[in-house]
Amino acid sequence: MIYEEHLRGAEAGAWSLERDIRWKDIDRAIAGAETDILRALYDAALIEGYLPVFAPRMMQLLWDDIDATAILSLEMYEGLKHYTALRRYLEIVGYTSPPKSEAALVAARARAKNISYRVEDIATSLTHFMCSELFAAHFFRRLSERTQEPVLRELLSYMTRDELRHSAGAGALLEKRIDADPRLVDEVLSAAENFRHYGSDVVDVPVAEENDFDAVMAINRKVRQVCGLAPTEHLKEELIHE
Repeated sequence: MIYEEHLRGAEAGAWSLERDIRWKDIDRAIAGAETDILRALYDAALIEGYLPVFAPRMMQLLWDDIDATAILSLEMYEGLKHYTALRRYLEIVGYTSPPKSEAALVAARARAKNISYRVEDIATSLTHFMCSELFAAHFFRRLSERTQEPVLRELLSYMTRDELRHSAGAGALLEKRIDADPRLVDEVLSAAENFRHYGSDVVDVPVAEENDFDAVMAINRKVRQVCGLAPTEHLKEELIHE
């Protein structure tokens, strides 16, 4: 079963919010000067805090897929763990603008309360989720390279590994569906070429920096692994046949 492999990976890479993060060693002076990073962490926290709403919506459509519901359940748990860690970090360093509270998360979720996902678009939604988690890993890694605050750098390294595993889990679910119905390849490629971060339900997500070649190539590699063809290769083929 796919979810058993995913569970083993989650257990092997598990980190403790209380034991592994050196909250008392956070350098508040360094953190306070990194306002752009703190602002980015705030938006990331809202996206992570949206997972307990987003994942059940997906699970309702995937109720008959044991692997999918198990993997999404794990990712929902880890998403809330990420939210808790980011919120705690922001509280410790005194980030106050915009206001940080459960009310802010509720307000963000409210922006998505009328959004629904359709069963006929499952492959598209899973592709967007796979790419979203991959971009989250890229986003956290990039922040870890920018920050001078050592505790945040450690926290982001844990979260980057989690997001890579989440993307791999979504990819495995897509591969399973493509094995059962190869016609889904076209839908997955189309979804990747028109990628929309699921976090856009609640915040404005800049999925990649301008000319972010690493992020684009990461998506290409992941989709090629799932479909046997990368979006850039698919687009090139379409141009040749026009």
